[in-house]
Amino acid sequence: MRPARLIPLLALALTASVAGQLRVQPVAEHPDETALRLMLRKLKSSGTFMQTAAHPDDEDNALLAMLGHGQGMRTILASATRGDGGQNEIGPELFQALGVLRTEELLAVHRFDGAEQFFTRAIDFGYSFSVEETLEKWGHEEILGDFVRLIRMTRPDVIAGFLCGGTGGGQHHQASALITREAFRAAADPGKYPDQIEEGLRPWQAARVFCTDFSTFGPKARAGGPDLLTVSVSQFEPLLGRTYTELGIEARSMHKCQGTSQLLPLPGAGMSRTYRLQDTVLGQPGVAPPTMFEGIDTSLSGLARFAGSPPPPALVSALQAIAAAIDRAERAIDGGGPPAATPGLAESLGRIRTLRTGLSAMDLSDAARFEIDFRLDQKERQAERALVIAYGLRLEALANDGVVTVGQPVRLSILGSHGGPDDVTVSRATFAGFDGEAPACAASFGRAGSLKCEADLRVGKAPYSTPYWTPRADAARYDFDPDVPFGVPFRPSPFRVTLHMRLSGAEVAVERVVQYRYDDILAGEKRMELKVVPPFAVSVAPQIAVVPRAVVPEGSSRSIEVAVSNSFKGDTSATLALRVPQGWRVTPLTAPLHFSREDEAATVAFEVTPARDAGVGEYPIAARIQTPGSSSDPGDAVGFQVVEYPHIHRRHVIEPAATRLKIIDVTVPEGLRVGYIVGVGDQVPQAIEQLGVELEAIGSRQLASGNLARYDAIVTGVRAYERRPDLRANNHRLLEYARNGGVVIVQYNKFEFNEAQYGPYPARVSANRVTDESAPVEALVPDHPVFTTPNRIGPEAWSGWVQERGLYFLGDRDERYTDLVRLQDPFEYNAGPKTGALVEARIGKGRWIYLGLGLWRQLPAGTDGAYRLLANLLSLGRAR
Repeated sequence: MRPARLIPLLALALTASVAGQLRVQPVAEHPDETALRLMLRKLKSSGTFMQTAAHPDDEDNALLAMLGHGQGMRTILASATRGDGGQNEIGPELFQALGVLRTEELLAVHRFDGAEQFFTRAIDFGYSFSVEETLEKWGHEEILGDFVRLIRMTRPDVIAGFLCGGTGGGQHHQASALITREAFRAAADPGKYPDQIEEGLRPWQAARVFCTDFSTFGPKARAGGPDLLTVSVSQFEPLLGRTYTELGIEARSMHKCQGTSQLLPLPGAGMSRTYRLQDTVLGQPGVAPPTMFEGIDTSLSGLARFAGSPPPPALVSALQAIAAAIDRAERAIDGGGPPAATPGLAESLGRIRTLRTGLSAMDLSDAARFEIDFRLDQKERQAERALVIAYGLRLEALANDGVVTVGQPVRLSILGSHGGPDDVTVSRATFAGFDGEAPACAASFGRAGSLKCEADLRVGKAPYSTPYWTPRADAARYDFDPDVPFGVPFRPSPFRVTLHMRLSGAEVAVERVVQYRYDDILAGEKRMELKVVPPFAVSVAPQIAVVPRAVVPEGSSRSIEVAVSNSFKGDTSATLALRVPQGWRVTPLTAPLHFSREDEAATVAFEVTPARDAGVGEYPIAARIQTPGSSSDPGDAVGFQVVEYPHIHRRHVIEPAATRLKIIDVTVPEGLRVGYIVGVGDQVPQAIEQLGVELEAIGSRQLASGNLARYDAIVTGVRAYERRPDLRANNHRLLEYARNGGVVIVQYNKFEFNEAQYGPYPARVSANRVTDESAPVEALVPDHPVFTTPNRIGPEAWSGWVQERGLYFLGDRDERYTDLVRLQDPFEYNAGPKTGALVEARIGKGRWIYLGLGLWRQLPAGTDGAYRLLANLLSLGRAR
C-alpha cells in the first residue's frame, strides 16, 4: 500500500498538465477587449511601414508584429514572388499550386503578425546565384514598376528590403532589395511610369529605406557601423501575453510547406534585427537614425504635417478633437469594458467624417488634401471596425453550399448578435454576386435578441475560382487579370453581404464575405469562400504518357483515364470524348455519362493509339464533354485541383483536362520490376510506370521483413529519409539488399540525411547545387552502364531541362564513392565544378546510387533526357 503521506503529492501530479497541442493562438482571434485595444492603437497611429521580400518566409514577422500590434502602424509586406519555384515538404503541390499554397500560408502568417499582403508579377523560377540573371528573367523595368506601383498605392513612411547584398542565399533576395532601393526614389518621380499617374496614382516619396544586413542578421545581431540600426523585438506585449519574438516565430511556423520549425521559443529567448540605411530624404545620409521612424510624427495629429507649416488651425483642432475622443474611448474601457467605449468611438467616427468633408474648404494644396484624406479614409474604416468590436457584434453570412456553379440555387443565412449598450438597428442589407430578389433584412435587436435573415438566391455570373495570375511564356513574370486589384493575394470573392446599421447613433456599413462552414476531424471547424467550379469537373491521368518510339509502328497504345465529377444539383447527362492528333485512334470514340446527383463521379478508360508514322515528339490530348441538346463546340474540358491543409483555407486551381503523350527514344528491359519508397511531394513513381516498368510501393511491413530480392532496383523517393521513420529504422535492409546484388537509388535528401550513416560508407549531404538548367554536364565514367545501357546518354540528353540541374549534392564522402558526372554553373557566386550530383558506391555484389540530379522535377515536365537517364538507372539491376 502506498504511504498516506504521498497521496497529496500524487494528487498534485495528477491535476497538473503539460501544455496542450496546437499552442499558437492567432492575434486575429483574440477576445473583444484585446482586439479593441489593438484597434485603438491603429486608430491613433498614422504611420505606415512596408517590408519587401523575394519570397514567402523572407519577412521579419517579429518586426511586423511590433510595429503593427505594438505601435499601431499600418504594416505591409510586398513579396516579389509567391515562392512557386521552391519545394513542398507537406504535399504534392508544385509550381502554380505551390504558389497558391504559399500565398495562403502568408495569409495564415499575417493572422499573427497583422501585416497586409501584396505581390509583384515576378515568378520564383528557382534558386539563382546571380542578381543579373534574376533581373533579366523577371524583367528589371517591369518589376521595378510593380514595386513603384505598390509604394504609390500604399504610401509607406519607411521601407525595408531583404537582403543588402553579398553572396549568401539565393540572389532573388539581393535582386528584390536592389529594386526596392531604386523604387524608393522612382516612386516619387512623376516621370517614372507615367501610365500609373494617368491611372490616378500619385507620386510618393518615403522618408527612408533600409535593408536587412546579412552579415549581422540573427540572434547576436549588433550594429557595427554608422549606417546600421539594431532593432530589438524582444519586448513583452502585455495585451497578447508574449514577446514580439514569440509572435514572430509563431507566425513563421505557418510556413509549413517550407519545413519551418514548429518549436516555439522558450522563456528568455530574444532576437534583434540589424538594418542598413540605404537611402534617406530625412536626416543625415549614411547615418542610421536611433529608430526607423525617427523624425516622423506618426500620431493621428501628425497628419497635419502634410499641410505644411503652419497647418490650418481648423485642421489641427479637428485632428486633436478626434484624438481626444479616441482617448476617452480608451479610458472608458478600463471602467466599463468595451461597451463603455462606444460613445467615444461613435464621436471619433463622426468627427473623422466631418473632417473629410471639410477638407475641401480648408486652405490646403491639392497634394496635401489628398495625403490627409488618404489616411483619414483608413481611420474611418478603423473607427467603424472598432465600434463593431466594442458592441461585441457577431455577424455571419453563410451559404448552404461552398462549391457552386453559375446559376445554381443557394440559401443564404444572415445571423447576428451583440453585447452592446443599446439596440442595433439594421436598415437594409445588400447582396453582391447573386441573382434574384433579396430581402431587406431590416431589423432592430438588443443584447437579448438576435438577427436572422434568410434568402433563396442564385449564384450570379462569376469566373471560376482560380489564381488571377498567369505565367508568361517569354519571361519569369505573370500577367495579372486586369479586373483584380493589383497585387492582392487572391481575387476578392464576388459573393458579399453588406449590412447597413446604426450603432450609438453612427451609421456603419459592415461587409461580410459569404462563407460556407464545415468540420474537419483534425482541424475542427473550417470556413471557405464560395468556390465557383465548372458544371463538370474533368481530370485526365496520367499527366504525361510516354510511348517508346520503337513500339509505335507496332500499334502500341496507352490507356488514358478521364474522371468526371458532376457539379450540377440533381440528374444530368453528358457525352465524353478525347481530342487527339489527326490519324490517331481512340477506343471508345465517345462515352455516355449519366449522373443522378451532385458530386457523383465516373471514370472512363480510353485506349489511345498513335499513328504508325508518328515521330518523336509531344502530342496534346484533351478531354471534351458535351451535354444533350447543345449544338455548340464544347471546347476542351477543365477540372480543378484543391489546395487545402488544416492551417490554411481551401483554394482551387483550375486545370485543363488534358495530358501530353510523348514519343521518346527510350528502352527498358522487359519484365523490369522496381520497388519504390515514396517520399515527399513525389511524382517519380508515375514516370517509372510510364516506362512500362512493373512498379510496387514498398510499405513499412515490406521494408521491415519482406522479400526485397524480388526487385531489380529499389528507389527511395524525394527526401524520403526526412519523412519516413520506417526507412531510417530499416535502412540496413536496403544496404543488405545492395550487398546481395541489388541496386539502391537514393534521390536527393536534405540535411536530415546527415544525422546517421545511411549510405554504405561515410557521406554527408551538402548545400551544393547547380541552378542553370543548361549548365554543361561532363560524364566522368563515360563507359559506365548508366550512360550506355540500354540507352545511349549523349549531349542531347541534357537539353531541355527546366529550372535547374540538381540540388543537395553529396558532399564530404568516403573515397569508395565514385562520381559519375561533373557540372559547372556559369555564375560567379557558384564558381567551380560541382560533383556529388550522381554518385555510385559498389557494395558487395550490388550498387548504391545517390541522385542529386533533379529528375523529380524533370520527369513531370516531360524532359526526354530525364526519362532516358531514369531508364538506365533502373536497368542497372540487369547489368550485374
